[in-house]
Amino acid sequence: MKKKILYLVADDRYFCSHRLPLALKAQQEGCQVSVATPAKGDHVEIQKAGLDFHPVSFDRGGLKPWREVKTLWQIFKLYRQLRPDIIHLVALKPVLYGTLIGLLIGVPIIVAAVAGLGAIFSQKHWLQKPVKFILRWLLRWPRVQVIVQNPEDAKVIQSLDSRIQVHLILGAGVNTSVFYPVSEPAEPIVVVHVSRLLWTKGVGEFVAAARLLRAKGHGLHFRLVGEPDLENADAIPLSVLQAWHKEGIIEWLGYQKDVPKLYQQSHIAVMASYYREGIPKSLIEGASCGKPIITCDMPGCRIIVRNGVNGYLIPPKNAEVLAEKILDLVLNPERRLAFGQASREFVMERFSEDLICQQTLRLYAL
Repeated sequence: MKKKILYLVADDRYFCSHRLPLALKAQQEGCQVSVATPAKGDHVEIQKAGLDFHPVSFDRGGLKPWREVKTLWQIFKLYRQLRPDIIHLVALKPVLYGTLIGLLIGVPIIVAAVAGLGAIFSQKHWLQKPVKFILRWLLRWPRVQVIVQNPEDAKVIQSLDSRIQVHLILGAGVNTSVFYPVSEPAEPIVVVHVSRLLWTKGVGEFVAAARLLRAKGHGLHFRLVGEPDLENADAIPLSVLQAWHKEGIIEWLGYQKDVPKLYQQSHIAVMASYYREGIPKSLIEGASCGKPIITCDMPGCRIIVRNGVNGYLIPPKNAEVLAEKILDLVLNPERRLAFGQASREFVMERFSEDLICQQTLRLYAL
């Protein structure tokens, strides 16, 4: 009989951008694949791909008891209906709720993907102690396999309990046939930042660096790509984004589907994030397009950059150093091109989608 896999993810757009290729690969391997996410519009892409879709509600930005109970009940009913052999859970709430119910119902294989430890682990937060306590209890069971995306997160999870089975898999991978290098476009130099528009993603520092370089007379073009994550308290207000765009400091393009073209029309990829990332997929995509990368020396981010080889690692929350490193790449085109070539080679070596999918499928014991 075909093994039944259920993917439980807190956002339909995230599933499409980060886990859809994996689900299709599992289907190609002969599995019966179902997907459960909120139905916010991008779930249509899941259905078009031929996967069995089930709507489930996740309130990513809050903890209203009645909503959380509703979500738990939906997951319980879904597990009882589908009787999956494998559940693959992505992000903190799906991991907490999905693992708990999976253990109670007796799902044979539980894959808990902790895609970055976020604000709860990187800042002082009242939820930190209770979340760690619950994770320690949930993740230690033999049926549970935990995926982390960087070595620092692996150490944190392993420190909760030595019985936790932790696997280091470097992100979601990138389709190197879609994200590929082309010749550099003509000047002006374009610096691009692609991410959810949160303050902790370094967007404020990106704009500040643009101001600094503009004040010094450098005619660079700064593009900001993405939209505010309205379920996140750290979201940059729409009015602020519109004001930056109107002022002309940056060009805010909003959400864009054709990300490969954005990188191919740019010269430098930046994301000065000080968020507790897993691995930022947008920077892997930029590197796959042969761009030099500037990011912060932080868990998750630092794994993408070999400092001085394919880009620069900078201190968090430092617009001055960010501006300095951008200018360095502007004034040294040969270095910029060499860094870009090294980025592409690095992605082909460690971050290709096929490689990451195969590593994950092994956890399903296919």
